[in-house]
Amino acid sequence: MSQYTIEFINEVESTNTYLKKKVKNTSVLAPYCVSASIQNVGRGQRGNVWYSEPFTNVIASFLVSKPSTVYELKKLNNAATLAVVSCLNAFGITQVKVKWPNDVFVNEKKIAGVLIENVLAAGTVKSSVVGIGLNVNQKNFNGFNATSMFLTNEVKYDVSDVLMVLYDQFYDRVNHASSKLLSEVNNILYKKDENVTFEEDGRIEVYKVRSILENGNLSVESDNNVKEIEHHKCKWVK
Repeated sequence: MSQYTIEFINEVESTNTYLKKKVKNTSVLAPYCVSASIQNVGRGQRGNVWYSEPFTNVIASFLVSKPSTVYELKKLNNAATLAVVSCLNAFGITQVKVKWPNDVFVNEKKIAGVLIENVLAAGTVKSSVVGIGLNVNQKNFNGFNATSMFLTNEVKYDVSDVLMVLYDQFYDRVNHASSKLLSEVNNILYKKDENVTFEEDGRIEVYKVRSILENGNLSVESDNNVKEIEHHKCKWVK
């Protein structure tokens, strides 16, 4: 893309919340991105906090107008994680993996996360807001298992340059077929064919990771039996 529709904000509680309110109160349409230098109440899955040092990382939310079906909503997660992967590849960072359900890992550490929220009107999904947090120049993660582009390549990056590459990659990916995106994600799935410990219904279970399914669930194997697990009912432990 040669043109970018990006609203830059110095400080905001949450780019997702800001963009959802903007969609409800204005006629803004996709492609549209909100990017913040400081996010005070960054959120992840299960109500987790996404902490980002000010002015060091990409904190952005991307608008997708009128996603058509439930499966299209699942597709957005694949489009977002693959956009991050392609962005990292463009800056020379390889061996990137997608961790189910919505994280991107480099060298066994989290470098990015995705949070998708919907804007509803008359009981239907009017639009989706795709929040992406990508660690660019942050050096200290206070003990969390996380990394950044800087820590990976020992290069300081221009955050705006990274954002524009991510913008291009995301809005390109959302036009790809769901099946193509799903295949790409499964080709780089974190811990694929390895045993992983999960917490399910208060129990600790060990499953072999097989693949992400079209509905967003994870196909796993235990004692030669295949089953699927849902991320809001099952927590990845290690």
